[in-house]
Amino acid sequence: MFGTISLAVFPAVVLSGGAWIVLAAGVLGLAAAVPFVLLLALPPALSAPGDVHRTAAGMFTISYACAVIVPVVSGALWDLTGAAWTTFVPLAICAVTMTVLGARLTRYRGAPA
Repeated sequence: MFGTISLAVFPAVVLSGGAWIVLAAGVLGLAAAVPFVLLLALPPALSAPGDVHRTAAGMFTISYACAVIVPVVSGALWDLTGAAWTTFVPLAICAVTMTVLGARLTRYRGAPA
């Protein structure tokens, strides 16, 4: 759901100005904050008590690696093309990935305990 919201807001961030860009940035911030909070809350909820630290370490490794790599790729695209809107292409790919994985994982049922 929040990946879809992000995708819907990207054009407003790129094409609008004034108060609309502030509103769009606020919605985009909300759409990014909710999954981040879930990232913090899910390891203890999904893992066995002895595996929480491993699950959290894996989740944080992947998320923070993406948080470093995606802005670098975005900046490189802007430098290569000279078009500022291209910085949103990697973010859109991340939003689509988050939406697809989220939809797929809602259908996943773990093994019974």
